[in-house]
Amino acid sequence: MNERLKAMRKHLKLKQDEMGEKVKLSRSHISSLENGTRELTDRIISDVCREFNVNEHWLRTGEGEMFIQPETFSLDEYAQKSQLSELELDIIKSYMDLNKDVREAILKTAQQLFAKHSEISSTVEENNDEVDIEAELERYRQELEAEKKARMLSASQKQKKDLIG
Repeated sequence: MNERLKAMRKHLKLKQDEMGEKVKLSRSHISSLENGTRELTDRIISDVCREFNVNEHWLRTGEGEMFIQPETFSLDEYAQKSQLSELELDIIKSYMDLNKDVREAILKTAQQLFAKHSEISSTVEENNDEVDIEAELERYRQELEAEKKARMLSASQKQKKDLIG
């Protein structure tokens, strides 16, 4: 166990006094634990495992992974690991700042566009297919009408310029 304690400390790039500070032990006590002149007590093992996220089974037996995966998720750590750009971070932050209803509307649109979650929403979609089709047709009709008006307005303005100029 003593060698594993030292290996863990070195892996974390900690000095003995830095490690001791975290678990409320002196530098000399940490040194004595690492060189085997003192035994690791259950309390010290518990403190080390809690403070440094060490796998207790590994510390006691040498089996398994040195560290346990944290139970929490850090968006900052994940963003850094994924090397997100400033624009990507701004997009994510802006999304998180949106009202819950707006986020739900965005998710619904994304589900329709990419159909990635069809297995989750298949029963709901069956009931809403006809309504969705009609709504989509209405939106498309409105888009086409808006484009037509824009073309007509543009042509009208061009004619005025031709008459004046």
